[in-house]
Amino acid sequence: NTSNAHTNGGSLFGLGLVFAGQHSQILSYLRDIIESNSASVENKDNDIILHGACLGIGASAMGLADLDLYNELNVILYADSAISGQAAALAMGLVMLGTCNEEALNDMFTYAQETQHETIIRSLAIGMALICFGKENKADSYITKMLDSKSSILRYGACFTIGLAYCGTSNKSAIKKLLHVAVSDSSDSVRRVAVMCLGFVLLREFNKVPTVVELLSQSHNPHVRYGSAMALGISC
Repeated sequence: NTSNAHTNGGSLFGLGLVFAGQHSQILSYLRDIIESNSASVENKDNDIILHGACLGIGASAMGLADLDLYNELNVILYADSAISGQAAALAMGLVMLGTCNEEALNDMFTYAQETQHETIIRSLAIGMALICFGKENKADSYITKMLDSKSSILRYGACFTIGLAYCGTSNKSAIKKLLHVAVSDSSDSVRRVAVMCLGFVLLREFNKVPTVVELLSQSHNPHVRYGSAMALGISC
């Protein structure tokens, strides 16, 4: 309880991390804070506190798949503030982790095309990847939609969605898709993340990763070399 909104918001995120996966002990407290601050999102301090509270909820209620909680976060997202909206989108993905909930995925994909805030689009893209965690081919239709998007941020999200949906599966088609994006996309950040997500897909066969990224690690593009280093770090 300080006069600094960043300190207060950060402490709420910290609380969420302390109670990660143990939502029952802290969730009602964080929800109360969201309720008392969401009335005036235009107040910058409230917006920063909301950002921390949303991330705290995402961490503590990870995988809870509570639709009421998802809808409360959705209200904050629709207020379209770059600060609290960014955290709300990530928290929605964390709350619905691994559910492949079609309604949530459609809502998030639609809103990512409507908002002008890049921070929100990026969080929605990663939130969608979290919702598809472990779902393999059930996520394919969303992966295709995101890969076909003109928005480089949604294509960036598509790579994370491939990485998380096929995490640890060593799926050949997923590896092929990521390698194709890694060498052909027009955006450096998309190429970087495509290489990086090879590390997630090959998590259980980490000894194959050095061979797969060997040529990419010698690329003249520093973003691709960055992705190669991260793929090795994640898998090994």
